[in-house]
Amino acid sequence: MSDILDTIEILNNMCQECSLYETDGCNNKECLVGYSKRLLEFSKLKGVIQIEGASSMIPKNDVKYYEEDLVCSGIANTCAHCKNCQENHNEDCIIAILRKCLENTVIKKNIPYKGSTFMYLMDLNKESTEIAKVVNDKMKTVNA
Repeated sequence: MSDILDTIEILNNMCQECSLYETDGCNNKECLVGYSKRLLEFSKLKGVIQIEGASSMIPKNDVKYYEEDLVCSGIANTCAHCKNCQENHNEDCIIAILRKCLENTVIKKNIPYKGSTFMYLMDLNKESTEIAKVVNDKMKTVNA
């Protein structure tokens, strides 16, 4: 079963692989991974899972390369969280935002999560067959 700590670890690994990591050029307000980490920290600190307006503040200009295997692991973890969630879906849920941020590092558009990992993978496959295959493989290990 996926744990939010697994997602935090993936994000930390992505940061450490970035060429701007711990340099003056690192700006987590403009970075998809940095934004994700800040949201998780805020969520944990405040004990909230939905942050109104947070989805509209996702950085749009982060074009850094992120290792696809890590990205796909993160997407698989977020899908496992969505699959097991008992709350009503909301685009400002931190898990949905994390998924969007991760998607934005490897594909051009966000894939809506329609309540089913199968439907999500079908929609993701339309955007990128390669990414959908890796995410599907990662989901098998996350859900084990």
